[in-house]
Amino acid sequence: MAKYKMVINTDEYTCERCSKKNWEPGTRNDYMLAINGITRTLYSLKEVLWQLELFGGRYFLLSEYSEDNPEENNGLSDRYVKFLKKNKITYHDRLCDLDRSQYLSGYGFMQGAYSAGEQLETLKRDGIVRVPFWMLYDMRQYHKSMNGCYMEIKRVA
Repeated sequence: MAKYKMVINTDEYTCERCSKKNWEPGTRNDYMLAINGITRTLYSLKEVLWQLELFGGRYFLLSEYSEDNPEENNGLSDRYVKFLKKNKITYHDRLCDLDRSQYLSGYGFMQGAYSAGEQLETLKRDGIVRVPFWMLYDMRQYHKSMNGCYMEIKRVA
């Protein structure tokens, strides 16, 4: 069975100016710095698809929902809930002086034309896929400070 390695690279992220009145760039700065270098081992193409969907901001997947037991785990499969817990990132927002948590994804409002399915097909074909952050956003939500940042998944075994 093939294994896959995922890595987040934000080395090229440029921190933006921020202040108490303009705090959101500071929150984005802290998040982008916190996720740099995060790696995960994925053990199936299903887990790869989950990671790709999560990166695009989609964490409630209908494919993992069952009406058999909607009260437990909000109806999501135990395996998927375990995956989500492993991909919950907590980081310290220095300007606001508080800890924030979110799933490992792009930052903020993502509504670009990103397709996890297309990225999965690229990985199957080439053995590697690199998803730049800009793919996640439309022009109104993308910040050029993210230029050069990406998530990469490659087949390792």
